[in-house]
Amino acid sequence: MTASEFPNPPASSRRGSLRIHRRRIPLTPATSKTLRKKGVIDCTRGMSREQRAINRRNKRESLISSGNDGREHSSGVPKHPIGVRKRLKGLSCARKALLKSILEEEALAAYRKKEQAEREKRYGGIPGRAATGSSFLEKPFGHQVLSANDTSDLSRFVVSLALFDGDKMLFACSGIPLPDLNPNKVHQTSFLTSSRLAIEFTKNRYKDDKLRVEVCLPQYGTVDGLLGLYDDDIAIVTSLGLLDVHPIDLRHPMDLDLPARYVCDDDDGILAFGRAFKSGSLLATEGSLRREHPCTWVSDTEGHTEAVLGGPLIGKGARFLGMNHKYHGDAEVTFLTQESLRARLEHFQILTPNELHFRGYSLPKDVKRIEPSGLLNVINWIKSCGYPMPPPLVLELNGQLLNRFEEYFGDVIAWKGYPFGSPPSSSEHGVWKRLPKKVMTNVSRRVVSVASFSGDERFFVCTGLLIKWPGNRAVVLTSASLVRSRQNKDDIDNNLSIKVSLASKVVSGTLEWYDLNYNIAIVSVKKSLPATRPEDIFNKVKESSGKVVAIGRHPRHGLLMASFGEVKYRKKGVKLDCKDLQVSTCKIKKAGIGGPLINLNGRFVGMNFYDGSEVTPFLPQRKIIEVLWRKNMLNDSQRSGEAIPFEGSSGNTVEKNKWPVPDPYWYHGLLEVKRHYIPELPGRHLD
Repeated sequence: MTASEFPNPPASSRRGSLRIHRRRIPLTPATSKTLRKKGVIDCTRGMSREQRAINRRNKRESLISSGNDGREHSSGVPKHPIGVRKRLKGLSCARKALLKSILEEEALAAYRKKEQAEREKRYGGIPGRAATGSSFLEKPFGHQVLSANDTSDLSRFVVSLALFDGDKMLFACSGIPLPDLNPNKVHQTSFLTSSRLAIEFTKNRYKDDKLRVEVCLPQYGTVDGLLGLYDDDIAIVTSLGLLDVHPIDLRHPMDLDLPARYVCDDDDGILAFGRAFKSGSLLATEGSLRREHPCTWVSDTEGHTEAVLGGPLIGKGARFLGMNHKYHGDAEVTFLTQESLRARLEHFQILTPNELHFRGYSLPKDVKRIEPSGLLNVINWIKSCGYPMPPPLVLELNGQLLNRFEEYFGDVIAWKGYPFGSPPSSSEHGVWKRLPKKVMTNVSRRVVSVASFSGDERFFVCTGLLIKWPGNRAVVLTSASLVRSRQNKDDIDNNLSIKVSLASKVVSGTLEWYDLNYNIAIVSVKKSLPATRPEDIFNKVKESSGKVVAIGRHPRHGLLMASFGEVKYRKKGVKLDCKDLQVSTCKIKKAGIGGPLINLNGRFVGMNFYDGSEVTPFLPQRKIIEVLWRKNMLNDSQRSGEAIPFEGSSGNTVEKNKWPVPDPYWYHGLLEVKRHYIPELPGRHLD
């Protein structure tokens, strides 16, 4: 009988003194332990001690693996054992770090993709995929030169050049080796060919293409070639290493050492040579010059192919006449004379390599360059930043662009909410830790990046400081190099636009005041920047001394940079001629121009400049206030809406200060050092 089957007690029994107690019936079977407590003898054998221990261990392991220790806690939720909780916590942190890293990489990739799309739109994009079509089919011309014994010079002064996209041949022609006149450490062999090769390269460009040039030499198979400079008639291909070829020196008239059977006796007779790429066969054909059409010859046999282009043309007495340039129809071919080729190569600075300077280098007039495959985005970035284009081979051989605005300096930190991961490694460490937290907060909310643009091309970029200005507004104090004209250093470029960046926020700016003599400019912003703390530089003017920190903001992602140093009273090594300048031992780069110099308490000390020396010149606060004070007297009603230059403190004519900024230039140590030049090493002379 169960508990539910007991009858209810009568009502009188519930109210009276007589109480009826219900007997509890155990709902679980009695164990040997409970029976012993009741004095009952357990005649069953039951589980052994070892079995019970095994059961307990299995139960405990099962609970741990499921994340539960089997105990009830005050919250009603079972907790993990301590070891399990530590492992789960570590796993959670690792997952968060991995997720954060993935999000940062995705944000950076999206940012770069957006930049690349904007540059392609600005400078003209190329098709997204390769045009479909069949491979180039080589066709021979003339006859094949079979005997190796009769080709003392022939086999080495003609090569074949082929254009490939991956493994697919797109074009092939011939080329002529040039002498190695480059006074650098990189041994290289250059080849002169027809501009048709460069035209085909440009025509077959597409996004992410894999175009490449190969040079065929029968003795060594094929080597890689770099297609570089070209114009409307010729192109230059360069291979690394000194190859076993017979160069043709176009600086002097040249008679080739040819077998008698290839020497023309007729004044109008010619021999044209070329080479097939796949077979490596040397091809030749006879013809005659056309007197009525200069620089034109006609073949004795019909049919010309692309293999004749870029090949040499030999005249009477094995004299080198020129290079085959274009063919018309089946028999007529035009060529460039040796005199014309020499003039063009001198214009390319190939026959005059000692005049090739990387500093200030620019492409010669009417000369173009092939943009290497895989580097189109880099080329567009160079154009958008207003940097000079690299000299031949420098970009392909991983040359460096020096004195650029994107160089970091000092201790680099990211602003709050920076989405692109950890900042780059710093050249100095612990600079920001020297500053109080309040100073760091103030710096991050008043130091900005300022850039000027000529159309879509960046003109100049530097750092600026938000300061309090009369009229209860904030303006940017920065360097006048931001707007200084490149043609006339004593004037500004009025066609520039200005952008001011604080972390990720970018607003337009307007030039209001400038002083080219002290290189100071004031820029106002059209829209207010969020959460700024402008500096009151007109308050508490003190002499500059002691330990200081130079601040800059990177122009690309807005990272803050800081370099530690101290003020020096000797201006040894400074290249700027302004007598009011002082110097500090802080190490900055071009992006730090116009940035503030502060002491360890955050007080404004001066504005930094960069001249490439070992010290950092700065204009002290006292002189800046002296210059700005005169313009602070102007009322808003006196402004005409155009930038107003600061006037001198006196009417006397004084020599103007010069503020040169180191120009960016390309550098490659192996391409600039002369091969046979060994510098004199200073040191002790032993007796």
